[in-house]
Amino acid sequence: MKRVFDHIDFTVVGHLQSLLESEGIRTEIRNEGASRAAGELPISEVYPELWVLDNADEAKAKEIIREFRQAAETAPTGPDWTCPVCKEHVEGVFSECWNCGAASPVVG
Repeated sequence: MKRVFDHIDFTVVGHLQSLLESEGIRTEIRNEGASRAAGELPISEVYPELWVLDNADEAKAKEIIREFRQAAETAPTGPDWTCPVCKEHVEGVFSECWNCGAASPVVG
């Protein structure tokens, strides 16, 4: 097993897990609930971690992650919006409410 990514935001790690799994790369997330230990441990020690189960998949997984992150950095973002369902403030980069999953009313 090889660790290929970690991030403070579990949703980022979970999304990347989905991308890798869709490419046939078996994965595991570790430290999923470790944020409860923040304060007792350094914050970087409790980040959710994405691991590939087969060491031979490490290079391909890192390339997929690199490509995704590069595309995300250069993607244009829309305006921030307020969820019509739960009234949560949502950043323009998201097309769905992070809180309830409702679709953005913003037409981009």
